[in-house]
Amino acid sequence: MNQHIQDKYPPGSRPRIHYIPYLIFVSYIVSFIGAFTTVELLHRRQSGNTWRSWVQLGACSVSFGLVAIWCMHFVGNRAIVLGDGENEIQLYYNATFTAVSAILPIVVIFLGLLAADRFYKNNKHTAIRHVALLICGICAGAAVTEMHYLGNKGTTNYHLDNDIKFIVGAASIAVVDCVIAFGLFFHWSGHWMDNIWRRLLVACFLAVAVSGMHWTAAAGTAYEITGYHTGSGQARNVNLIIATCLCLSACMVCFAMGFLKQVHKRKLRDRAEQVVLAVAMFDSDGKLLVTPAGLMPCQTITRQFHQRTFDEDFDIRHPVFQWLFRVSRNWSGTIDLIPSMREHLLHTGFLQPGTPVIGGANRVSIGAEEDSKSSYSAIFREMFCVSAQDIARSMEVRLQDLGHLYENVETTGTLLNARTLFLNAQGKPILAADIAGQTDLEAGLANPIIFGRGQMLVLTRKVGAFEASRLQNIGFRFASMEQIGDHLARSLQISRDDLDRLIGRLQTSCVRDALIPRKGTYLASFLLQPSPVLQGLDVIVQRLLPDRLPMVKLANDELTQREVKLLSTFNGCTLEDCLMRIDRHSGSVTGDDIFLDKFRNKIIELFQQVPEPALRQAYFSAQQLDIAHGVTGHNDPLQSTIFAFCGIKEIYNQTLQSPTLRCVPLSFLRANLRTYTGSPDHALLAHKTHKEFGSLHSTTMDPGSPTSRKSPKWTTLFRTSTVASSSSATVVTDSSSEKGLVNLAPSFDGMATAAVASHPFGGIMVSQDVVISEDREGKGGVDLELRDWGVRSVAGVADAEQVTMVDRLMGITTGFRDLQGSKLLGKDGRR
Repeated sequence: MNQHIQDKYPPGSRPRIHYIPYLIFVSYIVSFIGAFTTVELLHRRQSGNTWRSWVQLGACSVSFGLVAIWCMHFVGNRAIVLGDGENEIQLYYNATFTAVSAILPIVVIFLGLLAADRFYKNNKHTAIRHVALLICGICAGAAVTEMHYLGNKGTTNYHLDNDIKFIVGAASIAVVDCVIAFGLFFHWSGHWMDNIWRRLLVACFLAVAVSGMHWTAAAGTAYEITGYHTGSGQARNVNLIIATCLCLSACMVCFAMGFLKQVHKRKLRDRAEQVVLAVAMFDSDGKLLVTPAGLMPCQTITRQFHQRTFDEDFDIRHPVFQWLFRVSRNWSGTIDLIPSMREHLLHTGFLQPGTPVIGGANRVSIGAEEDSKSSYSAIFREMFCVSAQDIARSMEVRLQDLGHLYENVETTGTLLNARTLFLNAQGKPILAADIAGQTDLEAGLANPIIFGRGQMLVLTRKVGAFEASRLQNIGFRFASMEQIGDHLARSLQISRDDLDRLIGRLQTSCVRDALIPRKGTYLASFLLQPSPVLQGLDVIVQRLLPDRLPMVKLANDELTQREVKLLSTFNGCTLEDCLMRIDRHSGSVTGDDIFLDKFRNKIIELFQQVPEPALRQAYFSAQQLDIAHGVTGHNDPLQSTIFAFCGIKEIYNQTLQSPTLRCVPLSFLRANLRTYTGSPDHALLAHKTHKEFGSLHSTTMDPGSPTSRKSPKWTTLFRTSTVASSSSATVVTDSSSEKGLVNLAPSFDGMATAAVASHPFGGIMVSQDVVISEDREGKGGVDLELRDWGVRSVAGVADAEQVTMVDRLMGITTGFRDLQGSKLLGKDGRR
């Protein structure tokens, strides 16, 4: 030991102190890096009681306790120079205290963050939330304070004398700044304000809490020499080197999270251009279920739905969508097929192994090389079912409880297209959205300018308090649109107004009344309108109730025979004729007249719901129809019946008179009527689905079948075994469960198609297409009429689904039109 050092700095003396300025700045940067890493990890973690959530919370604690506090402390202490900088009298530390000072703050911060996570995020009581936030801030401030003094306690050659006033001041700075920082973070994260500048501000406050506490405490600390260091002076740099390595590790974590953030944003943009399946669940307060990232649980079905023709759109008119719509209302008929569907998709290369569950996009697009229309349809339907099960597993719910498919295909990725500039006739730039708003819908263009880049199918459901609490415990959140609206709109690349309207429609569909009333007699409007894109017939319905006909209740129970007989006298009369005939009988007080007055009031009420001029000329049908087909007797719980006014609008008038009305395809309304609870068509569709996909999978998994997507496997997907016979020909059956969703054979007399006894799956189904055309040769202008262009027989073995109320009303409407046409021919003698 150098005697000069002992004489200059005798034991018990207090050497003068000075600081290295740039190391003070570096210590703050180190603290900021650790704090920012902590904020980023907190921002991306999943709430709940899962092991992953605990690991992520532990990582946040390690980042803040080890990097932001521990590293900053030793980097900052390296800036303290005692005496004239002699190595023998500088600060050196005990390894045990150093290790304990690194572990203890991690534990304390973990407890504080755990309290905030459990009691702040998922609690509706303001007082409890504030207390949880205060506990988190106190724990964080206490971790900073105890680490500082415990680390200083490990000094081997000094006794540290701390002023109590500086201890209180330093601790106060740490606690107050931590409360402010975590308060801002949890407030902003609760509103999903995904802005990096806000997270940087929170990190700055945390770094100020650590650095401010450290240097305030250092200012009130006096160093008394108790010994001298005899080793190498490089020993004092060990903690500095460790701190530097940990800081660099934190930087690498930040860069990795930034890279993953960009990848995630790119996936969101790509997803807005794909066909995805999303889940919209609402709690009792109307809040939407979202992931910790503020997005709806979703899964990519395929990158693009391949349209084979220019006039083929994937919408509610498409048979594939109607199949998905019906299956989602009876998952029990398909759930046992999903494992084989997944195996088939993996076998054919359309599903890649290791696909992420939430937000996965590892799907292969169904391209044009799949030239078999039935195989193309089957692959897409398989992807839908597999995606739905993946989401159900991630949410830990049964597939049957995931929800029902919403009655529309939502368009995403329209935001950029809506801002696209076009040139008008004068050469001035205008927005595409403005062109769309000025386009005349009667011209037959459904989506004239704005085409969305992606499509979204949505499963909707309303959950109770217990289910909502369970979902929150596994990491999901329920949020209002004020909290997540802007963020969710950006992810879908749609405008905020469009998103608000969409969420409103989804929420309304969850609380909608039953599709078919249990009992009562109703008066309905069955008003047809030719599709503006000439793709069949549409039915005018109420905008908020697109799954049923507009109707008013005529009686709470069944009508008496006398009342039914009175209504039969109006059969074939128009709505105006019915009102005129009732007015001529008004004035008396008999039971018949009282019923007729009620009938007139209900007609007026129905016209108020559907204020269409064509309804005035609609014909009344006195045939009493069951709303729910398949009713076997009066013991059936669904005994409601209807009488209807049937009519068809002119093709040149596509405008509806009321904003509360809309048009839905006739085929979609028919599919809706096959989805009520207890419908016999559920079992028939499940039987067809098993028959179709069972044969597809057994053929595909044949050891002799090829496995490459480029090989001609689609020529063997629907192979059927043939038996050579010299006296009979083999009929190749079409077992697609998608068939029959549209253009079913309407047996209007109520007779079911007879089954072929020799085949276990049913009989031969024959369908008749009714085509609407314009008679341009008539002299009285454009006249819309129904023409039978012959019977087109589709031979195939299929189960015979019963005719629905819509099928019967369609037959009645056709009959009235034919009868009116015959009367007109009889008057003028011309064909």
